[in-house]
Amino acid sequence: MNTIILFWNPDISSYTIERLREDLSNYAHVGNWSVWEHDKAHKGDRFFMVRCGEGKTGICMSGRFRSEPYMDEDWSGKGREVYYMDLMADVVIDPDSCPILSTVELQSLIPDFKWDGGHSGRLLPAEEAEKLEDKWEEFLDEHAEIFIHHTLKKDDIDDYFREEEEEDSIREEPATITLDPESTYIITDYTETVEVIGNDLEKLKAELEEKIHAKGLEPPTSYEFEDISEEDQQLFARMVLMARDAYKGMAYYNKEPYWTHVASRACYSGSRKMVMLLSGILRHPDYTTERLIQLGVPKMIVESVDAMTQRDGETLEKYIARMLNNPPARDILDDELYDELTDIVNFPTLTTEDVERINRLLQIRQRIKKAREESTISVFHGKLGDFKHWTELYDTQHIAIEGRYTTKGISKLAKVLEDTWYQSIDISRMTVKYDGDFEDYAEDLIFRLTEKDEELNVLEKMVLNQKYSSVFVKRWKQVVTEDGKVLVHVPTNCLPELEHGIEIVGCAAVANNKKLQALIYPNGLTAIDDYAFINCENLVSVRFPDTVTRIGEGCFHSCCIGDLVLSKSLTEIPNAAFYYNVIEHLVIPSSIRRIGAEAFQLCYIGDDNLVIPEGVEVIEYNAFRSPFKHVHLPSTLKEIAYDFYYEEMVDDPEEMKPYVNIHPDNPVYYSKDGILYSRETGKEVLGKAGRPEKE
Repeated sequence: MNTIILFWNPDISSYTIERLREDLSNYAHVGNWSVWEHDKAHKGDRFFMVRCGEGKTGICMSGRFRSEPYMDEDWSGKGREVYYMDLMADVVIDPDSCPILSTVELQSLIPDFKWDGGHSGRLLPAEEAEKLEDKWEEFLDEHAEIFIHHTLKKDDIDDYFREEEEEDSIREEPATITLDPESTYIITDYTETVEVIGNDLEKLKAELEEKIHAKGLEPPTSYEFEDISEEDQQLFARMVLMARDAYKGMAYYNKEPYWTHVASRACYSGSRKMVMLLSGILRHPDYTTERLIQLGVPKMIVESVDAMTQRDGETLEKYIARMLNNPPARDILDDELYDELTDIVNFPTLTTEDVERINRLLQIRQRIKKAREESTISVFHGKLGDFKHWTELYDTQHIAIEGRYTTKGISKLAKVLEDTWYQSIDISRMTVKYDGDFEDYAEDLIFRLTEKDEELNVLEKMVLNQKYSSVFVKRWKQVVTEDGKVLVHVPTNCLPELEHGIEIVGCAAVANNKKLQALIYPNGLTAIDDYAFINCENLVSVRFPDTVTRIGEGCFHSCCIGDLVLSKSLTEIPNAAFYYNVIEHLVIPSSIRRIGAEAFQLCYIGDDNLVIPEGVEVIEYNAFRSPFKHVHLPSTLKEIAYDFYYEEMVDDPEEMKPYVNIHPDNPVYYSKDGILYSRETGKEVLGKAGRPEKE
């Protein structure tokens, strides 16, 4: 996805400051804008609009393009050829009444870009675009309260494009573009065996559509390079043109044209395919690492291409040492050496030079093998925009994530992880950039679960469960701690697999699960952490083994439990543990000492009588919310909240009052005629005298 910078001078533009203020209430569709570098912009690309001229200058709008470039009348009336693109904004700011990210700050952040005007619609290089996104995110977070009514969530905009893309994918599969050593491109359409070969991609598309039309079929609506992700299609297309241009006259070691060699390497995909395609480009005098980055090639890919290229005057020893430090380059080069060795040993006869070359290549491969064995963990410490390419380039079997990330950044990392195969992740070197400390971030995650009914991603759950481990292992689709004792994450559309050795269900581990209906844990489970099963709306039966000694706050918040059997080893039913359920028959084990606040709040219990067993010492406010007729309290009770059985939402609490009996040997309370009294004061505890006066 490219980033395009638009400029707006309200003093000369047909788009006035008044029109911008109107768009504050309709900011999703702002209209269109002229784009100077229209050949570099596409539907779905990112834009930032910078106010220039008089007054406060800086970014006053951001969003994405919702159309491809199209030609229309010149807005200025000068008769120029002007290309426009339709805008969909996610942030619109009135620069005269709100703070904006100023041109002074922008010029300081990215000094090589002209921020005070000029042609509107200029491409911002990928590396600089990443800097701008990070700065913009910080700016919006800093002024979140001001902008809350002036912005549209970026996720809503992304969903708009995602829905359109999904509709397109439902209509038909794209035509596939593959590289061909002889003619650059082959295009194949899935509807028929129609193959078009040539080196002019646009002409090939037209030829393909003509052939398909002749058969009475609908032409494809899109074209995609094979084994390249959708978001990297345009990038790869540019790389093909670079490579085709750079490799003219360049030969491989066996005198094979270099283009033929890289185009025939169909074994690679994604970012590794990009590295292979550009593997020889730095030998051309017109291409340098700096120029590749300026042309939009991700820095991580450029680094691997550079590592694969032996520099002028560089000894073989230095080249190998440098290459070994770059795992993607090391792996690709190992494949190349294997092919080269295979070619040589298949020669009818081997010369002395051939044998010497075989020995050199074998030595290099031995060093590569040793380097692989020594570096078993791949460490990511780059920018967020590089993470997808990093997962395609590096061995993701064992990952370590390093660096300080915003909460949104963690979400971005997690989205890529969802589609990445990995065996273990170490987050000990990952920290959270948050307005507050870790506890504040954890509270924010719990707030999203309890108040917003949002789903947490796997990385967020790892952060919540760092008290158990900082290394997590993926087993099939679920995630556990390195020792296998704590269940950390189960996808919402999968049933949890309770493997042998799991002793704890971690914080929010099975939250929002749609598949789980019955929970019958085997012996060996000892604890269920906070909010472990929150919002499991189809969970109707929970039966604990007596090995469970602890359950956490809100652990079964907002489920649909009717059948409940508690462990006889529990000493506490914590706050909100069974908030919002429907329990047919409640039996509280005699091991319980405390029943926490809102433990059974908004929970209909199908019993007229509530029996609190001997051993219970404390019952906190709103512990129960059910119209009991009788409540039986034990001799061990030391403290009970006046509103333990109802909440203020009840129209007439007096009508909801149960008849209360307490064991006559209780030293703190006594009951008479269904009312509970304090032995020390003689005052009513559960009744009028026990409640505060109305405000």
